[in-house]
Amino acid sequence: MRRVVGVCAFLCLIGLIALGVVWQHYASIAATYDMEALTRGQNETLIVDVRGELIGSASDIEREPVTLDAVPPHLVQAIVATEDARFYSHPGYDIIGLTRAAVANFTSRGIRQGGSTITQQLARNAFGLQGRNYDRKLTEIFLAMRIEREYKKDQILTDYLNRIYLGHGCSGVGAAARCYFGKDVRDITLTEAATLAGIIKAPVSFSPITQPKLARQKRDLTLKRMAETGAITEKEAADAQAQPVVVRHDKTRVRTGYMLAAARAEFQRLGLKPGTPPTMSMTLRLDWQKRLDELVRQHLVKLAPNDKGALQGAVIVLDNRTGAIVAMQGGRNFTTSPFNRALDGIRPPGTAFLPLVYAAALTLQPDVTDASMIDGPLDNRQAMIGGLVGTLGEWGADGEQVAYTGGTITPMQALIEGRTAATVRLGYQVGLDPLRAALNRCEFTNPLRSEAAFTLGLSNLRLIELARAFTAIANDGRPCPLPHLLLASSSPRSVEVFNPAAASHVRNTMIAGMARPEYRQPLVAHGLAQKSIAGYGGITYDRTDAWFIGSDQAVTCLVWIGHDKDIPISAKATAATAALPLWAAVFEMVTAEQVKGWDAKGGLPKLLAVPLRALPLEDEVRVPAIPPASQVVLGNDPYRTVTSSPIPEPVAQ
Repeated sequence: MRRVVGVCAFLCLIGLIALGVVWQHYASIAATYDMEALTRGQNETLIVDVRGELIGSASDIEREPVTLDAVPPHLVQAIVATEDARFYSHPGYDIIGLTRAAVANFTSRGIRQGGSTITQQLARNAFGLQGRNYDRKLTEIFLAMRIEREYKKDQILTDYLNRIYLGHGCSGVGAAARCYFGKDVRDITLTEAATLAGIIKAPVSFSPITQPKLARQKRDLTLKRMAETGAITEKEAADAQAQPVVVRHDKTRVRTGYMLAAARAEFQRLGLKPGTPPTMSMTLRLDWQKRLDELVRQHLVKLAPNDKGALQGAVIVLDNRTGAIVAMQGGRNFTTSPFNRALDGIRPPGTAFLPLVYAAALTLQPDVTDASMIDGPLDNRQAMIGGLVGTLGEWGADGEQVAYTGGTITPMQALIEGRTAATVRLGYQVGLDPLRAALNRCEFTNPLRSEAAFTLGLSNLRLIELARAFTAIANDGRPCPLPHLLLASSSPRSVEVFNPAAASHVRNTMIAGMARPEYRQPLVAHGLAQKSIAGYGGITYDRTDAWFIGSDQAVTCLVWIGHDKDIPISAKATAATAALPLWAAVFEMVTAEQVKGWDAKGGLPKLLAVPLRALPLEDEVRVPAIPPASQVVLGNDPYRTVTSSPIPEPVAQ
């Protein structure tokens, strides 16, 4: 017996020594970890709208940090009952759970269960412990013990609730409550709390969105465990189990749409890291974005009910003074098409480009302001649009088919009516190269076409850059600073691109043009008919793109309608029918019916009292006047006495 006892004592001693060595080894490993990692992953920069309402986080993972007192007790009880029933009594590891897991692993000859406590899960997630082996498990246990020594239970639970991944890009119960149930975490019910707790082990496999039956099974098991632990009564568990799993997950919700994706992209361009700063404000309003999402989709469905979602739309609203993007919609549906057409889209503006052309022309040659221009057909070889033969079509007007007068019109009248032939003639008169150089002052990324077709908007331009260029007409020749979505962004004051008087003259012409009959119905419907707004609509010659751009003294709003490919909107699409109705609805929303109109009123503008001055250009290029071709008057000819006028000829649109 003494020998047996001696051997046992010796073996126990060896075991204690081995245990001490192992304990010291893993304790020293645990001591090397930085405990700040427990909260570092939660140091997320939260994106809020201009009024402080939460939009989302700056990283791709949705986070909405919460305090423990903001989490309803039944959610805490559900998670504790499911994940770690002895959380408040163990030192970081649960010997009962570990024993049960060890037996299961031994019988299965592999690692099938982990027996992890909440503290162990927190350690694993915070420190990125990977793999399914005993070395990782022991490191996790010793880290859990260290966490328990250095932090209180409530702090450990708070960190766990904010860090645990719950599927669909949501980290923490705050983001998950909003994702799955569309509400703040403090408002979730017992049934919803049990659903969240039930999916923790496998949030993808048990997602209530994609796997509602499995999610319900896990929810019911959680409710049963809550009853067993005394957190709720048997009756409360039965009543909750009788309820269906109801989620309020909007796949097109703005929180994961164009608004947040654009903010995240800008956050990265600024070179910022999550957590610095803790909060950033956007220039957008969440309520406006939700309304804008509805307006765009409703308008596109009404415009083309049978196109199966191919027709797209984009909206940009800029603050004329600061360049802040006040409202923005990048397409019809972020889920099916996340490409942001408002910020990244490139399309030809067509005749919507004309106000910029006339502002540049008046800047270069102020004396053409009230000059007479031949109002007749133009040989298409001078424009090169759609071919090299025939007559250039007048597709820009939104009303009846254009019938040339055979006489003369002023440049401003040509602008109001969107006359294409007159605009090309004006381009030749001013000089195509100087005119192109003047327009390039607007800082377009894409080059303008070399032939005269650029005067009619046949160059592909970025939507956001086109919107910014139009703010120069609202700002007396100076565009707004570079557009931005985050209030932390700033850019220097822009330079003057148009002569102030030229910009004012074009703006007054646009105000006068808003009285056109085809514009009246949408303006009346949205209370804008009597407002002094500078607006202009345009369309491409093949009707693939429709535009309307308008501004008051505060904001400039651009609306584009079209396809991502060069497909006509419809055979009779015009700016007035395709783009203006949506523009009017958006402009009413962003101005809250308090339009800061212009002093100028309707009526065809005359030559300004203050003479226009030419704005010098760097590396200015002057080209000689082009002589007449095919009996078409070009260059300086529209301003000479014409002995024979072209025969009035209606041109099909």
